[in-house]
Amino acid sequence: MNISMGVFEKMRLAYICRCCGSQDTGVSMKISAQVEHLVKQGINAMAFSICAEDNEYNSNRLIKPILIPGTENPRGIIGKIYREWHVNKAIMNIIPSLNKHDVIYLRIRYPSLKLSRILKQPRACKIVIEYQTIEPSEYRKKGKYWYLLPDILFGNDIRRYTDAIVGVTAEVTQYQVKRAGNPSKPHITIGNGFDVSSAPVRQPPLFTGKDLHILCVAIVHRGHGLDRLLHGIAGYVGPTKVTLHIAGRGAEVDNLLHLAKVLGIIENVVFHGFLKGKDLDMLFNKCHIGIGTLGLYRNGLREGSILKAREYCSRGLPFLYDAIDLDFPPDFPYILHVPADESPIDIEQVLAFAKEVYADPDHPQKMRRYAEEHLDWSVKMRRLKGFLEALVGENPGDINQ
Repeated sequence: MNISMGVFEKMRLAYICRCCGSQDTGVSMKISAQVEHLVKQGINAMAFSICAEDNEYNSNRLIKPILIPGTENPRGIIGKIYREWHVNKAIMNIIPSLNKHDVIYLRIRYPSLKLSRILKQPRACKIVIEYQTIEPSEYRKKGKYWYLLPDILFGNDIRRYTDAIVGVTAEVTQYQVKRAGNPSKPHITIGNGFDVSSAPVRQPPLFTGKDLHILCVAIVHRGHGLDRLLHGIAGYVGPTKVTLHIAGRGAEVDNLLHLAKVLGIIENVVFHGFLKGKDLDMLFNKCHIGIGTLGLYRNGLREGSILKAREYCSRGLPFLYDAIDLDFPPDFPYILHVPADESPIDIEQVLAFAKEVYADPDHPQKMRRYAEEHLDWSVKMRRLKGFLEALVGENPGDINQ
């Protein structure tokens, strides 16, 4: 496994991830955007993607594949251990080539004895871990109890011996710093972003009250809470025809199809499968309202930083949300906050929200401007750059934000 960052005097960043350049997923696009915008900020950054040997790989000069047989879709616990062993090996191989001004950046890592030992060993470079969730709570909610034992055994050590923590919400950051046992550990909260220029501003349809088209673009899982919306549609008896469009695949799709049939609303749900490009643009132009998330609480979280919410804002699509998101002010007029519980979504409330938003024909342009100023990856990575430079001593700024 040959990993080289080249020879540079300024800070270098090695972003080690799993299959981050091989799929058109939100996570892959996020990592690509993070690296690209760090480079634009003047950091010599490169992502190293641990992925299967036969994986089809998207061409990206900033993502170097490390091809390992059988690591993309590992089967069972043994397969996951095998994959994580290779990821940890990649970390071990790159550490000797980095100096005190360099950073290894990791997305949340599975706790293991090997990773704990790596972090405890002397090294010149800094290791930073980005966290997107409170793992034990999420895995309990999902019934993945196998995770809890390694987290109990090694989780505190991993948080303690990493050099800094990045969280996507304040709730996540506070939890991870507490687990580290050191409130002064370098940390920062940076919400997710979006490459705003990568998506066009939509051409919104008219809203007359006759039809309401709702859009969810996602790898669909139970945490999106779409079953709540289906129950809401089933219970609605008004004159408006409400249609949910689901653009994406995922483990929950079959369950939603079955539920729609049981509730007798199959004609109100359209399963488009995975869409991109002009096909996805056309669907955005057809729909009135988007779904951020309606079930984040099912993962044990109150705060969210949902990638699709940023895309909706960038395209100018108002949306529903069940979580607190610090990237949006509480009175943001283009988000309808719904209860974070198992109650059906109130369709009358959604219709009133749509009527209010669509009274302003310029709402897509206003949402776009907000996204450019607050949500674009250039804004997010400017903050991360300052934090990392302070961490390695290149910038005397405040290390904890």
